[in-house]
Amino acid sequence: MRAATSASSSVTPNKVNSEPTCYCGLQSPILMAKTKKNAGRRFHGCAKFDSPSCCNFFMWVDPKIPNHVRDMIVDLLERNQTLSESSQSRGDGVEVSSLLAEMKTQKAKNRRLKEELARVKKGKMLYQSAFILCMCYIAILVIYNVKVGGKFLSLP
Repeated sequence: MRAATSASSSVTPNKVNSEPTCYCGLQSPILMAKTKKNAGRRFHGCAKFDSPSCCNFFMWVDPKIPNHVRDMIVDLLERNQTLSESSQSRGDGVEVSSLLAEMKTQKAKNRRLKEELARVKKGKMLYQSAFILCMCYIAILVIYNVKVGGKFLSLP
């Protein structure tokens, strides 16, 4: 029974919890595949993967992903990329804060204009009321002058 279990595994017990090392002798980082065929699948690669002296060490961490899951991951990665490019081209990080500041300024300006409009309307009503009172006063004078003396604004 012991021979069957040891023959199925090539990992020694003291290396089960350790990270693999690449052919350069360095600890191999876990990277994520970004190709359509293996999108999102993790693997160990050479510690110098972005260097010309890369030893090309490679070992999968995750099992092969089913095609329908892979297709969903690819679709999500493409959507994420499109959204990132869209927000970068619009400069959202800068524009949102500047738009919020401008909106705050415009709200304050709008409030001041509403207050000014209310004052103008109040002034207009006062002038209209004064005009109506003057017209009523003139009408009363005319009526009273006609009844009392018969001569309205007559010259000497």
